[in-house]
Amino acid sequence: MTASVKEESTMEEPRLQKLFQILRFCGAAMVVASAGTFLVQQWDEVGQVTRYLALLGTTILLPAVGYLCGVRFQEGRSARVLMLTLLAMLPIHAGVLGGFVYSQFGTPMGDVAAVAKWVADSKAQALLLLGGGAAVLVPLTWAAFRTLSRSHTTLLTIVSIGLHALVLVPNRTGAWATLGLLAIFGAAIWAIARIKPQTREAWLAGTSLLLPGLLLMVRQLAFYEITQVFFGTIAAIAAFAMFLLGRRLDDVAVERFAISPVLVSAALFASPMQSALHLSNARTAMLIGLLIAVVMLAFGWQSQRSRHFFVYGAVQVNVAVSLLTLIIHGGAWAALQSIALGLGLLSYGFMSKRRVESYSGIAIAATGFVFEIALAIREFGWGGWAALAAFGLVLVALTAWLERRARAARVEPPEVARQQSHDSSPMGRGVTSV
Repeated sequence: MTASVKEESTMEEPRLQKLFQILRFCGAAMVVASAGTFLVQQWDEVGQVTRYLALLGTTILLPAVGYLCGVRFQEGRSARVLMLTLLAMLPIHAGVLGGFVYSQFGTPMGDVAAVAKWVADSKAQALLLLGGGAAVLVPLTWAAFRTLSRSHTTLLTIVSIGLHALVLVPNRTGAWATLGLLAIFGAAIWAIARIKPQTREAWLAGTSLLLPGLLLMVRQLAFYEITQVFFGTIAAIAAFAMFLLGRRLDDVAVERFAISPVLVSAALFASPMQSALHLSNARTAMLIGLLIAVVMLAFGWQSQRSRHFFVYGAVQVNVAVSLLTLIIHGGAWAALQSIALGLGLLSYGFMSKRRVESYSGIAIAATGFVFEIALAIREFGWGGWAALAAFGLVLVALTAWLERRARAARVEPPEVARQQSHDSSPMGRGVTSV
């Protein structure tokens, strides 16, 4: 009877721990949701400064309750959840304080609803609120990171303060939002890679650095200027995040699906890039194709299991772009790129004994060659015969260099030959066996 009761108790223990975990995260979600209402809630009976002080007081309660759970009740999990909740509330503070600063130091723009406006009465009041909030929140941030990732407390605290400071900048233009989003995402990824988190708490502490970027993105999309470059930046960040997530989860499908937001981002950047650089349609298409290839080759360089997929994708995209550009717009550079891609594909197919790649390379190179000859006949200039001649000379010189490298690799250095002769001798074998 006693043994049966113990067995049932042992079986119920994991379910009980899961229940406690669910309850902890439900409580944390309620705290964050209640704090989030401060961003879009208008209370007529109290002033905005009083509202923010209430939010600050609620935030101070989190480490106090966490200390009670960890020391008094000897329950570290609840204490760590409360510290994670504290980190999740920092962007809310940054949003509110950013509203106070923007109301006095920024240029009014956009259509911000009344429930989302935070207005200080004067510049001195805005600075006082900012200084008072920082004086309270910086030590609490340090305590939270010390609880979750003790060995990297200083680094995480400095990076978190810097990223939240970007949200406070009183600038709401699309250009600044794009730069801020890139800076936050880049710095957060760098910090996560630097600390190399091993525990779940450390991972959550690291990913909390991405929250200021999420707030900046939502704020810009909801109330302020939105540019095509901003959307393209969001798509590029989504592609990078999807690739990293696929590697983290060991999921090849997620990793390879990152190519979709890459293509969306490239399409969004095309028009602004053409206007900024004053490019023709043909050169814009070729430049976008090269940028896509660079990103895909970078993905392939970082992923051993998807390297073949990304490299092949980069080649296919550039072949398609160069041929379509050649057929629709013409141009010497599109023809030369087709020749280069065709010769590269031919070389790969010839060395690997793949007929499809070899014949495809011949067809692509021949197409580019025909278009280049036709262009050279129609017009006299660098875009025609001179470019073709220069490309031919470079190709011959490159072949000679590669042949020399291959011949040098086949000839063994004297030191290697002597070492092999020594190893094959009886004395050498004896020494080796000893």
